[in-house]
Amino acid sequence: MALTMPVANGRETSLANIDQEIILDYDPKTYAVMVNISQVNKGETIWFRGARGKVRVVFVSPFGDSMVEVADSEPRTLTVGGFYHFQCYFTPYGGTEIAGQTGAILDVQPHRP
Repeated sequence: MALTMPVANGRETSLANIDQEIILDYDPKTYAVMVNISQVNKGETIWFRGARGKVRVVFVSPFGDSMVEVADSEPRTLTVGGFYHFQCYFTPYGGTEIAGQTGAILDVQPHRP
């Protein structure tokens, strides 16, 4: 594993600076998306990782439009508090992508700027 990873703006961040690793899993029998952590703090750097393969996260607007897509293990720093709904797309090892039937919510604290 590399000691640094590129982030969306082209800079690199050290993996040691990741505050929260958010692990997502999907149960095809119940269609449930499971999240190991649902609340994080503003200013923290997070990354999403699939429990049994790769995951792709797409945050949605209140109007149902796709907004920001975050790839598996892509570090992102949280700068604005609030509740953020997202859809999950899972690619099991050796398999094809599965769209989660339900999404999840990330609660970034505090909600006020």
